Amino acid sequence: MKRHHLRYNFNNRRKPMSEINVTPFVDVMLVLLIIFMITAPLMKTGVELELPDVNTPNIPESDEPLVISINKNKQVFLSDKKINYNDLTPKLLAMKRANPKIRIFLKADKVVSYDLLMQVMKQIIDSEITNISLMTNPKN
Repeated sequence: MKRHHLRYNFNNRRKPMSEINVTPFVDVMLVLLIIFMITAPLMKTGVELELPDVNTPNIPESDEPLVISINKNKQVFLSDKKINYNDLTPKLLAMKRANPKIRIFLKADKVVSYDLLMQVMKQIIDSEITNISLMTNPKN
């Protein structure tokens, strides 16, 4: 009877790959970094205003407030959308119904008259919103 010997060559065995090729990962990260660097400045939106400089404490924000702005041309903006002065109360009433804990940040250019500011404040109060903050720039 003939015997078969199994031969196993230990020298030809492949070694497991212990290195990870990170080049594709680095390429993807660099592309993402470039995309974010290009788009970040474009995300800055809002109404251009020159706020008055006053020493006031910073108020910590718990949730995103609604910002009402009045620019030097006496135009009223809700967030960053221009709104007709007469449409402010109905819109605010609808927002108050949707979110009873709504907070308003009111900001006005420093050349805006006190009279106009108070008219907008009255519309906010007529909307049954009592959590109102006036925005200023911190004084250096």
